[in-house]
Amino acid sequence: STSSFFFHFFNIMIAIAIFALLVSVCQSFQIRKSYFAPSSFISMVAVGESAPDFELKNSQGKSFKLSTFKGKKPVVVFFYPADNTPGCTTEVCAFEKKAPDFKAFGAEVFGISSGGPADKEKFIRTNKLTSMELLIDSADTVRTSWKVPKALFGVFPGRVTYVVGKD
Repeated sequence: STSSFFFHFFNIMIAIAIFALLVSVCQSFQIRKSYFAPSSFISMVAVGESAPDFELKNSQGKSFKLSTFKGKKPVVVFFYPADNTPGCTTEVCAFEKKAPDFKAFGAEVFGISSGGPADKEKFIRTNKLTSMELLIDSADTVRTSWKVPKALFGVFPGRVTYVVGKD
């Protein structure tokens, strides 16, 4: 009906106005254009580039070093912002569900985020995450060396997944 048309029309107009305002505000604060465009991914570790080595611990204090898998097996490395948040829990549980498929191809699976051992252990126990290793990057040094872009205009840590070949 006519009222339904106008309702949708005004909602679209409001959305366009909010978007225009957001662009205007971001330009006035000189937020880099790369946060809006795929060009923000240019600085990430590129296909064919060697993955930076790392050594991180899990919640139990066991160390894992990427280079120990070189020449032996592929590694799936995914970065997620934090433990015990709804979005990250959904992401990590999806990897938990698919980890056996990756392992069927001989791959190891590592999830990397900041936080501490106690929080990580609680996250693992609560969500029954037993098919992969969740590693602690408390100072974000690995996230930085892998050039993981930030999300939400550079405010929050981003989510990226890499598959590192065995060679």
